[in-house]
Amino acid sequence: MNKFLHNTIVSGIFAAAVSATQAASIYMTADFSGGILATGGLASSLGLQRTSTCSGCADGSVSGNVLFDQSLIPGSGTGTVTIALAAVAGASNSTIFDMEFGSAPLEFEFGDAGILGGPSIQFKDGVFSGFYFVKDFVVNGKTYELNMQGANWTMNWLKSNSSSDLVASGYLNVGNQGLTNQTYFDPAPAQLPSGTVPEPSVLALVMIGALSIFMARRANGHILRAGGPV
Repeated sequence: MNKFLHNTIVSGIFAAAVSATQAASIYMTADFSGGILATGGLASSLGLQRTSTCSGCADGSVSGNVLFDQSLIPGSGTGTVTIALAAVAGASNSTIFDMEFGSAPLEFEFGDAGILGGPSIQFKDGVFSGFYFVKDFVVNGKTYELNMQGANWTMNWLKSNSSSDLVASGYLNVGNQGLTNQTYFDPAPAQLPSGTVPEPSVLALVMIGALSIFMARRANGHILRAGGPV
């Protein structure tokens, strides 16, 4: 292989690996909303009512806010991708994820006890498509489960190990207009301590790039010493 071309390729690998280690997260906060489509017998006791029959009232409301890393959003044609929400220096649990249902209000946030899955934000082809979030909670001695899958959610009363009753179900507003009031969030300066270790895949790229450059230079040195062409 031509020496110039070979060195260009391995240098490119090394530069890409180094830039990957230096890539910075871009944190955004945003609001989201939804509605209640159906209700069961215990809905009113939890301050819930169908949105269509409760125009503008708190009982029919679904709203929340989320903090996410915009640099992790996949591009178009990637299908549905779920990105776990994570702690960010300088951000409270309620800033990372907070959601309210009805007028009680029933409120859930990042770091709550009883979370069985998530919270994670979902994107489909680069566009907001909802959340994954499963949590058990207790109100007035009864155990309930909130289950969010993408743009849809259900809330059930867990009567026993084998049966449950629907309390409410509904939707989230998704798509390009699903995340509103988007604002950049500047995390605390200490979010990446000096001892932070890059991901193994990034380290592997760096090592491959460095080894390739070393081997190329060593080979070129042998050629020069042998009096061969450069």
